[in-house]
Amino acid sequence: MAAKLTVLSILVSVISLCACQSEPRFVKRDDGSTDVIVQDLPGVKDVAVTLTGYSWTYRYELRKTAGAWRATLSNIPDGPDAEILYEVDYHFDTSMSKQEGTIQYSNTGTVAPPVSPRHLQRRATTVLFDDFSSGHINPQNWQHAVTANGGGGNEFNMYTPEAVNSYVKNGELYIRPTLTTDRFGDNFLKNGNLDVKAVWGTCTGSARDGCMRHGSKIPVIMSASLTSKTHIRYGKIEVVAKLPKGDWLWPAIWMLPTEAHYGGWPRSGEIDIMEARGNLHYKTAKQGWQAGAAQEHATIHYGAAWNNKKSHGGQHTLQGTTFADNFHTYWIDWTADYVKLGVDSHTLIAFNTPSQGYWHEGNFQGNNIWANGGKDAPFDRPFHLILNVAVGGNWFSHGMTNSPYPQPWHDGWPDAMMGEFWHARHLWWPTWHGEDVAMKIKSVKMQQY
Repeated sequence: MAAKLTVLSILVSVISLCACQSEPRFVKRDDGSTDVIVQDLPGVKDVAVTLTGYSWTYRYELRKTAGAWRATLSNIPDGPDAEILYEVDYHFDTSMSKQEGTIQYSNTGTVAPPVSPRHLQRRATTVLFDDFSSGHINPQNWQHAVTANGGGGNEFNMYTPEAVNSYVKNGELYIRPTLTTDRFGDNFLKNGNLDVKAVWGTCTGSARDGCMRHGSKIPVIMSASLTSKTHIRYGKIEVVAKLPKGDWLWPAIWMLPTEAHYGGWPRSGEIDIMEARGNLHYKTAKQGWQAGAAQEHATIHYGAAWNNKKSHGGQHTLQGTTFADNFHTYWIDWTADYVKLGVDSHTLIAFNTPSQGYWHEGNFQGNNIWANGGKDAPFDRPFHLILNVAVGGNWFSHGMTNSPYPQPWHDGWPDAMMGEFWHARHLWWPTWHGEDVAMKIKSVKMQQY
């Protein structure tokens, strides 16, 4: 028997960026779920709905059926007369449009009194939207990292602007790691001299010998890292991506402050929208839980020094599939009052700004380095977006198990890269299959509140 339907009331001013839009319909079923129905518009490619309650945010991709865009929402909290903010995002061929308002969620479906002006939804301005339909990486939107320094986590890769490491294909951005020997030959890893600026015309990161490497210090993997030329201070970011699969791949969608206003890492903060591991058979040693390609993480970092920091994180694990099998939407919703991070309709972090600030919350000692900042310092400054795929490093741990062979290097050992990881390539290289090792990005949207 079909579930009974009750139309929920739509309340308050609707902010519409297209006069031809009509209000979405929210229809509650007697099984507790809610249908959302959005009118189709000429030229619309896809539609998404974001719902925000008091301490949660869910995002749903709608499907076009019977001349309208529809989805069944199962995650709305079942509370009487709860006020919920909604945003409908319309994606056209070359532009975005949105519609905002508030619904009154009621178990009985009765009409609630009008909502006061203080509940009006935030306005957001899209400062970057790239769906890579141009067929190339737009230099007005993105800058390549060009350095032999793969990062502070003892990664085994360098970052290059080589076309094999980052390119657009079929409307998708590929970030793909490759073997350094494919570009420079086998002898180069033993006797070569890598002058990054001489090879690629620039060096964007000199830390940890990032501009010049010799012999066994030359990274054995080449990959790409793209930084947005746009930054935001509060707002939303949505990245639609399919993650790579292959042993010891480390994809990331993350944010760093555009200026190190409060000092070097982690004093000025870091926001990791997504980090994952490409291994298909990587598990926790004790419980045997999936920790590889079926799992992704979101984290915020801050602190007084690299060895005196604090992190808050969450994770989401898929069942029966991996994040490398399909595209998912990785997002952040960031204000002075909170940082929310998630994937699709799942919120991994909903961290409210500590009432006495992050210095007090972190129990750091000495002078408060954020005392002259906002209440949410260090997360009160402009941040930019980074998309990259690293390989190896401290993100992997001997506290995990990998099948059918164990992690082939020891963190921090002088010969971890060349003496252990590279010599074990007969084990991990067979798990790297063509473009499956690439992180594929379908679209990136950055909005400023």
